[in-house]
Amino acid sequence: MKKSLITPIIIGVLILVGAGVYFYTQGGSAPTLGLQAENVAGAGLSEVTILNQIQNIRIDTSLFKDASYQSLQDYSVSIPEQGVGRPNPFEPIPGFTPITSGTVR
Repeated sequence: MKKSLITPIIIGVLILVGAGVYFYTQGGSAPTLGLQAENVAGAGLSEVTILNQIQNIRIDTSLFKDASYQSLQDYSVSIPEQGVGRPNPFEPIPGFTPITSGTVR
């Protein structure tokens, strides 16, 4: 290993050991990222509330009956099916000789 790589590894190990000693001596545990029992139980309530709000949405469809909307034209272009690539994309291309400049390191 290079000397410059050893120093960050040693510092990282020391930080992990220090954090472990801290949590062990404090009698605490690692953070739970807010996943408490009461938060998990209330999670379903927020989805039900959002679902009720979505069900109460009313969309005005009179726009689609308007003459200016009816006069719009579709200018979409169909894209023809394309063949799939080569079976092995890493295989050398027949009739093609790659130019190499020296050795690959």
